[in-house]
This record gives sequence, structure tokens and C-alpha cells, in this order.
Amino acid sequence: MGWQERTIGACVGLALTCAAGSASASPEDLFGYGGRSSAMGATGAAHARGFEAAYANPALLGARMKSKLTLGMLGATFRLDAAGPGLPGRLSTERARGFFIGADLPLPLGGKLRDRVGLGLAFYTPSDVIVRGRALYPERPQFVVLGDRAQSVTLRAGLGANLGYGLRLGVGFAALAEIVGTVVAATDATGRVGTRVEDQLVATYAPAIGASYDLPSGGDATYRLGLSFRGKLDARFAVLVDGSKLSSIAIPVFNIAGLAQYDPAQIVTEVARVRKGNTIAIGAVYKRWGDYPGPLEPTVLCSDGGTDCGLSPPKIAFRDVVSVRVGAEQHVTVTPSLDLALRAGAFFETSPVPSELPVSQAYDGASRGVSTVPTRYFDAARVAATFGAGLAGKRPLPPVTFDIFTQVQSLVGRDIGSTDASFAPAQISGQVLVFGALAGVSF
Repeated sequence: MGWQERTIGACVGLALTCAAGSASASPEDLFGYGGRSSAMGATGAAHARGFEAAYANPALLGARMKSKLTLGMLGATFRLDAAGPGLPGRLSTERARGFFIGADLPLPLGGKLRDRVGLGLAFYTPSDVIVRGRALYPERPQFVVLGDRAQSVTLRAGLGANLGYGLRLGVGFAALAEIVGTVVAATDATGRVGTRVEDQLVATYAPAIGASYDLPSGGDATYRLGLSFRGKLDARFAVLVDGSKLSSIAIPVFNIAGLAQYDPAQIVTEVARVRKGNTIAIGAVYKRWGDYPGPLEPTVLCSDGGTDCGLSPPKIAFRDVVSVRVGAEQHVTVTPSLDLALRAGAFFETSPVPSELPVSQAYDGASRGVSTVPTRYFDAARVAATFGAGLAGKRPLPPVTFDIFTQVQSLVGRDIGSTDASFAPAQISGQVLVFGALAGVSF
């Protein structure tokens, strides 16, 4: 291997290293957000409180609330299996670990707007990385929905207003960063080879809109309808590796690019019954995965700007999914100054990955040509059971809350085959264990 090839290889490796940790998404799409919602089957569009509403439904920030700061942590472990000829069985997937920061901020307005407008800020950051995304060959076994999507910084903000007559409206946004940059390899005046790396983080946003309505009721129970929309949230990484100045050989500019993280556009509907602080909720979430273009872009771009030069990633018809969710909360008075909340829930979510995948193209070093390989994008429908508890202090105790939750998500076993019958199908299964704890103080 000559020095030009070694230098190009080093540049590509450097670009991939940059791309491997340079995009973001929202882990709340997998688990829910906060201690209460995550313990109640990831519901919340009709009953979320405080900063959790910035994600679940910003309209609920218009409810009367106190100023509050919440800190917490989340952890998730993945046991994902893909069995079959040529497959490893258990796939190595890193654990997700991160921290919550939430703020409830009622706006101090007067007159008719008093106690009617609130602001919520919700922030999550992994403990060991800022963001993580990987560009793997399509034939490399990988779960495209789980794993790396749980490890990224997420920022959400929402503003809600109580319009009276049981109607609340809210707006918000999600923000994350994507990376764009270049790696240029060239020789200087002395003939020495060097590289110049330039990259930058670019903010990308997605809107959130919500509404809730308390149905007229003659009893002591409140029936509330919640509706929210979350825009598509994607984080792209794009690093161009230019080694064309190294020699007279025509070396293409490598495009190391793709979508490291992706949350589809979503519509959430939910109804909740609230009576003396006790809550029962049931809802559904529609997720527009059909717009997902896949995690990879072509490595070599056409000179005219097209994308069909050289090897191209497989084109997969991802499917829209529906998630059905239920949750409940029961309050118990431990002492006049201490309340206990017991929570439980469940959800079922279908998978966007079809049962049959098109083949991919790969470069065969032995024949110096293109070969056909199976596409190994895996996923399955998930069934989850969620549990949690919360303690809230009242005077004379400090105004402090403490919440814990856990989720056990099981992948429904399925086979994922190929359009080429010569490739054996993969048997998919697995589990995800999620746990978290949060503490908050009102002031």
C-alpha cells in the first residue's frame, strides 16, 4: 500500500471518528420523558405535569404550578439478539446513561393571565458522550431504532396557556445539533503530507403544538382530552474527505454522511380521568416512519450533484407505526405532610422495519468488483411494562419530590428475510431494561 493510500485511509478513519459522535436525537421517543410519564406507560398528553409537559403536551404547562427545579438520572441496558446463518446471535450494544434537568417556570403575569401561563424546559444529556451516531455497512447486523438513539443530548422547551372553559393551548420546540465539516489531505511546500480538519455544529429544530380540553362533568372526576403534534427531528452528519491534492490519480471526494439519529413526525391523542389526584390514561401515538430515508448516504457523490455514482445504500420502505399506551397513578397519604404516588403502565409499539429487506451492494476485494450482500437492519415490535413511585413533601417538610421508575421492554420475536432467497432470514428478539430516579425542589 503506497503512502497516498495510507493517507487517504487515515483521513477516512478520522472522518468516521468525527461522525461517530456528532449527531443528536431524543431518547424520550423510546422511553417517555421524566419520572412520572415514564412510569405510566409513556403517557402524558392528557395529564403531564411541569417540565414533562414540554415533551408530552406543551398545552399542559398552562396549568397552575410552582417554580421547580428537577435533577435526575436514567440508565438503559440492551440485550438484542439476531440469530441465523452468519449472524452473531447477541449483538454488542452499549448501555445508555444520562442525566435529566427540568425546570417549571410559571410566568408572573397579572390580571386575567395570573396563574394561566407557564414555561417548561426539559434537558437530557448522556453521561459519557455529547452525542453518538455510527455509520455502519448495511450488511453489518444493527438495530436501527434502538441503541444509539438513546445516547444523545436533547433540549425541549414549551409554553402553555390556560384559556379558560377547560381549554389549554401550547407551543414548543426541540433543538439538537448536527455536524458538517471537511477533511482535506494535501502536501505542503516541503513535500510533507498533512491534513486540515474543519467542522461545525449546526442547530436544527422541530416544532411542537398541543391542546387539551377538560370535558364538562357534574361529578368530582375530570375527564381530559389531550392532543399534540411533534415535528420530525433528525440529526445529519456530513464530513467530506478530500484527498484529490495528494497525487495525479483521480481520487473522488468521500462523502461520510447520513442520519445518525431520527425521530419521525408524531401525532398523539390521549384521554385521562383525574379524580382526587388519581389518574387513569389511555392513548395512541402515530409515528411517520415512512419518511425515514435510512441511516446512510452514498459515499461517492456524482459530479453533477446526483447520488447514484458508485455504491448506493439500500432503499428500504420503512413503515409508519402506531403505539398504544395506558397508564395509572394512585395517591396514598402516608402522613399529613407526605404523599406517596404508585404508578404503573404499559405500551405496545409496532416496528417500522419491514419483514423483507432489499439486498445491498458491497465491494469485493478478491474480485475487485461489486457483490451482493444481505441488508442487516433489524427491529421488532415492542411490548413494555412500566412501574414507578413518587414521594412529595408538604409543610412542615421541605417542598421536595423524589421519583423512581423502571421499564421492561420486550421485542416480539420475528423473522426478517431478504428479497434474495439465497440469504437466510434472521430471527430477532431481545429486551431493554430502563431505570431512572429524579429529585425536585419547589421554590
